Amino acid sequence: MTRTLEDDTDPTYTHFSHRAEFLAHLADFLSLDLSHDPSESEQEHEEGLVRAMGAILDHYLPLPGLLDPSLDEIVPPLMTALSSSLGRLSESQHVSASRLCRLGRVINWVVKVRGWKAIVPHFPSSISHLPILVSLLSPPTTPSTSSTPITPHHPLISSQAAWELRAVLLLWLALLLTVPFSLSALGAPSPLPPAAFQIDLPSYRRLFPTELAPLGERVVLLALQLLHRPGKEGAYAALVLARIYSRTDAVVGLSGFLDWAGDELHEGEREGEANFVASLLELLALLPGMLPPKYLGEIHTFTEERLLPHLRGGRTAASSGLVRKLAVKARGRWWIARLSGADMPEGLEDALDDFMSGLSDKDTIVRYSSAKYLARITGLLPAELSEQIVLATVGLFSGTEDEPVIETSFGTVVDPGGSPVGGMMGFGGAETVRGEARWHGVCLAVAEMARRGLLKHEAIGEAVKWVLKALTFDLRRASHSIGANVRDAAAYVLWSLSRACPPDELRPYADDMATGMICVACFDREVGVRRAASAAYQEGVGRLGLYPEGIDVLAKTDFYSVSVRRMAFTLAAPAVALHRVYRDRMRGHLHHITLRHWDTAMRTLGATALRDLLELGTEEDMDDSIAREIIELSSLDATSAHGALAALEQISTTLHEGDARHRKQAADMLKTACDLLTAALDGDVIAETSTQTLLDQFTETTMRRREAECHEAVARVFGRLSELRACGVEVIKLVGDLNSMRAAQRQSAALALGAIRYGNCPGVTEQAVHALLFQLEPEVKRGGGITDTDVLAVSPDSFRRIVASLLACLSDYTTDQRGDVGSWIRVAALRALGGIVGCAAGQPPATALALVDHEVFERVIGGMVRLGVEKLEPVRAASAGALRDLRHVHAGAVWGWEGEECLKAEMSDGYLDQQAWFASGMPLLKTRYRADLVAGLVLTIGSQVESVSRLALTPFTDYLLGTKADGVLGGVLADVEGLMGGNVTSNRVFVPCLTTVLRIVQAGVISRSVSEVLGDT
Repeated sequence: MTRTLEDDTDPTYTHFSHRAEFLAHLADFLSLDLSHDPSESEQEHEEGLVRAMGAILDHYLPLPGLLDPSLDEIVPPLMTALSSSLGRLSESQHVSASRLCRLGRVINWVVKVRGWKAIVPHFPSSISHLPILVSLLSPPTTPSTSSTPITPHHPLISSQAAWELRAVLLLWLALLLTVPFSLSALGAPSPLPPAAFQIDLPSYRRLFPTELAPLGERVVLLALQLLHRPGKEGAYAALVLARIYSRTDAVVGLSGFLDWAGDELHEGEREGEANFVASLLELLALLPGMLPPKYLGEIHTFTEERLLPHLRGGRTAASSGLVRKLAVKARGRWWIARLSGADMPEGLEDALDDFMSGLSDKDTIVRYSSAKYLARITGLLPAELSEQIVLATVGLFSGTEDEPVIETSFGTVVDPGGSPVGGMMGFGGAETVRGEARWHGVCLAVAEMARRGLLKHEAIGEAVKWVLKALTFDLRRASHSIGANVRDAAAYVLWSLSRACPPDELRPYADDMATGMICVACFDREVGVRRAASAAYQEGVGRLGLYPEGIDVLAKTDFYSVSVRRMAFTLAAPAVALHRVYRDRMRGHLHHITLRHWDTAMRTLGATALRDLLELGTEEDMDDSIAREIIELSSLDATSAHGALAALEQISTTLHEGDARHRKQAADMLKTACDLLTAALDGDVIAETSTQTLLDQFTETTMRRREAECHEAVARVFGRLSELRACGVEVIKLVGDLNSMRAAQRQSAALALGAIRYGNCPGVTEQAVHALLFQLEPEVKRGGGITDTDVLAVSPDSFRRIVASLLACLSDYTTDQRGDVGSWIRVAALRALGGIVGCAAGQPPATALALVDHEVFERVIGGMVRLGVEKLEPVRAASAGALRDLRHVHAGAVWGWEGEECLKAEMSDGYLDQQAWFASGMPLLKTRYRADLVAGLVLTIGSQVESVSRLALTPFTDYLLGTKADGVLGGVLADVEGLMGGNVTSNRVFVPCLTTVLRIVQAGVISRSVSEVLGDT
């Protein structure tokens, strides 16, 4: 009986395919004799029958209309069995309570699946059943005894298990109350005092200020006690009251009922009023469609002046989504009935505001009810006012003025913005997740408006713009995301637009709508959203005929094709991507959304889909995708970085070995991957047994690249690794790599040795230092700078050798086809000397002098002075930084520093005023560093770059003119003469010296011939 349905996995619904099986079970069930109690084994069998029929009915919950052709075969036999049993009860014959309850359960199951409005017409409408139903639902007329306590209904239907039977009886009673006969003409059961219904005399008099027919009064009383019941009993009791008070012979009693209900609210306990309030709202929602218009005022007065004020500020409505939903329903139906007239009533604006606020409610049922009635009311208003309401509703997407929506450049929503505070009608119920509820509610409202043809002209464009953003609404919250309901509702909007809008109105937006829906149909995580997008696309293809390649694409993204995620990604998507108009948008969706998704499985599938799309695209598409993902590799977000790695791994499988992109893009990939490793490495990662092998393979591959950025990036990996553990093994290998036949590997090894922190492996520091001291290549010499603190760990002799090597590097002017590559070395040496000598200055005076004596210190300062005024700005900046470092550690106090305040200029935003910098160095012409300063100045003043030459020449000549009496000029010219004499064969020095002398003469510094001046000196 409980076996799985044969086609349980079939997601489609075409007809009532289980009809024969259901009717067979039903026949078995109806063959039972309700006048006999079942045995235990029969009880189990009957329960199995009920469960089997219920499972079949539940299978059709998504499309219950498929049951309609078979309802005549299902409902009447069940109701015949029920009416026969009730007849026996009325004649005091025995009826099995358990079998009667099961009968009610089956009927109620059918009602639950198909809805009471479709089932009630199949109920018997014979008026003879009315007194029986009233009698059964009323308290018994016989006095109670100790063994038969007072019950609110006939004892056979009073148990808790019989609630479904009571619900069915109430529905049947509501049907019978629509008979076109006067209630006074119908017979009534034996009268009962109000106390039997737990109604005191004052309440009874308030309830019936005018006399009703005995049958009508009895029905009202039995329904009142059921208003406090939860679920369908309370709702169907409200339906019974609505049927009574909508009758012309009973409507006069409505005012008395509303007075009684108001007092009941006021006098009752708030903690237990939720069921009563829900039932009352059900009644108020039913009455406007049943009553004559003249009675609408009474309902409005009661609702606005008694019921809603009672609920505001209390917990009943704030904690119950059902109550808030029914409040929307009651007000909405009242306004629909009221707007049927020609005039425009007051209070409409406030009601519309309440419905718009309800779109942000935390409960879906409230949002949908608000959307439905907002659209219905809008459809009843004049066209101009209707258009304003539509635009105002669409405008809710954008958030509030203080908290607007924030999007990415691709249009993906990052922050959905703020929502109105206070909740709908002042009840509370504000959204618990920022923005999600509002976007879902607005999508529902716009869809309902579109379905009714209320979106026109400007409103269509605005709606499409926001709805396409809603199609990708996915906000990360902790370990999951929210927004599937928003995306599903957005597909509903597009379905509604396709269904109701003229093609010409949608033509400007057709391509964006089509590509947006296809991206979601192929790449969304949730199967329901993919199917919804596919259905919306199908509707557009069929009704509009505007979507590019619509029929072909529809065949590839139908209900079946998108039902399984892997099939949607790997089969449907590549099939659609054959068309360029879809492929470009799909590729962008993968880059910006799928590969950045929180779910690892989505990123992996997205990488596979991207590869398939690129195989269909052009070379430019491939290059663009690779470049995008390389940029994402450096993201601080691990999710984005993983998506990039997965995408690049899949893309690499499509490239053959000789593909130029292997060479063109590999450096960028490796450099970014190194940066990712540097950020990701920690103690837990390196503790994994497989980590070291992977690190070795990766660093070896990167070090063999020729690109400098790869060398620098892998050096940072070694630096991070050395912070976490001892790297003695790596240092020994890198020292060996300094002798490699590969120039790139030698250069990378030197950079890595310079980046390693030797605090965890002091035993190999000397070995690294000695190996680096003997390197001659500019690239290797530039990178081989060990950190200052690590240098202090070596022996004094090694320390002095390091300083001597760095001093030699200050005079490295090596050039090749790339230009002055020696400047790299000079810059690196300046930075190293500033740090190393500065560290020595921090030692005790005796130790500092043992490491760097006075003569060496003067050579250091002299070299910094010379490079501080040379022609290359990066070198001058490095010199300024080194001098600043030495001043910071008060090096002058240790070794004495003549002219310490020279070559000192303020930097503004990292920029050094060059003219002020050169001028600040001129006083050094009166110090022991004159020759060093002149050696640097002649290279700058004699430079062929006029702009740089003027920067140095002007302060130089001004200073010489101002110090003629001090004999500075003679010393300068003597130094120039010495430079020329020592570099006769070097055009790099000799020519700038001649040019410098010529420019000094042209500036009027020398009044006699050069030969005379030189002769005097």
